[in-house]
Amino acid sequence: MPILLRPQDLQAEALCAAGIRHRIHRVPEIGLYLPKTAAVIEESLKAFGADEIHTHVGGPGVTGIVAVIRGSRPGRTIGLRADADALPLEEKTGAAWSSTIPKCMHACGHDGHVATLLAAVAWLTKHRDFAGTLCAVFQPGEEGYAGGRHMVEDGLVTRFGIEEFYALHAEPSVPVGSVAFVPGYATANADVFEITFEGKGGHGSRPQLARDPIIAAGETLLALQTIASRSAPPDKTAVVSVCSLIAGDANGTSVIPQKAVLRGTSRSFEPEVQDIIESRMKEIARGIAIANGMTAEVNYTRLYPAMYNDPARVADARALLEASLGPDHVEDFRRTPGGEDFSFMLRERPGCLFRLGMKDDTHTRGVHNEGFDFNDKAIAVGASALLTIALSRMAA
Repeated sequence: MPILLRPQDLQAEALCAAGIRHRIHRVPEIGLYLPKTAAVIEESLKAFGADEIHTHVGGPGVTGIVAVIRGSRPGRTIGLRADADALPLEEKTGAAWSSTIPKCMHACGHDGHVATLLAAVAWLTKHRDFAGTLCAVFQPGEEGYAGGRHMVEDGLVTRFGIEEFYALHAEPSVPVGSVAFVPGYATANADVFEITFEGKGGHGSRPQLARDPIIAAGETLLALQTIASRSAPPDKTAVVSVCSLIAGDANGTSVIPQKAVLRGTSRSFEPEVQDIIESRMKEIARGIAIANGMTAEVNYTRLYPAMYNDPARVADARALLEASLGPDHVEDFRRTPGGEDFSFMLRERPGCLFRLGMKDDTHTRGVHNEGFDFNDKAIAVGASALLTIALSRMAA
């Protein structure tokens, strides 16, 4: 029997959570250690009456928090995750709760994710007649610090017995009041690479006596684009972007440098495409280095795995939200080549992440933009959606 909650059922909790969001938004923090943000989360969880509050899940320098709320009857243990970190941007929203920290703001909606999960916890602690156990997971370090991996490696899944994971993410292209789903791969393998060419420096007027690493770097920069066009299957996504080339000195106009370094990112969805990108990158760089009489060192880091939304869990969650929000408020979404470290949790247990609509007349900016602000109208929508999924799955 599905358990359906609607946004109007959580208006009081959403109003309280919006105030909490504004507190967090004023003092954003970056990385794995978010002491001010964690203090607000912990204070709120204690006030709501969570059964257990576990801090520093992820390690001593990681402010991961897990709150446990038990129902009156036995059932499954479900994890709901919210990321909590900010980005290095100067805020220009003009909001009354704008960031007070220079070059630091919540530009990806993580303050709203935290508020939405807190609203769900606040409601649940007042309605204990449910089956199962909810674990509310508040995760730092999503923006490039792999906070999800730290929490998983610290025993998140086994320590709390979590059987499925669910999460949401703010989406400015979806209307407020609606949600959107992607079955299967939803975000990409987000990898980073660094290629260092070691040549032989010399005078720019006598290049024959040098081994110019800039030439090798330039040839490699262009040749890397053949990975997508000639090595990866044409029906699969493969992106290789060189985003930095460092060599020489701006004042050394007649100096051939000793070293040149390329840095960038690659994106893919399927593991076999990720393997192709890494192997071909190494072959191309080393081959060009040999042709130019120098060496190449390739460091390829698999930073975030592709996030895989279990199709069966997506189908169940979608049906539940079509019933609670109405079919006109549940949309299809496209997979995107961005990275998402909820993928570490979904590698351990099945579940899904859905998109939470932000768009209205006053919320039109995209995420990672200095003008983005989470839409408080979405808190009740997101909290009711998370609870509808969790309560139904815990009782299944």
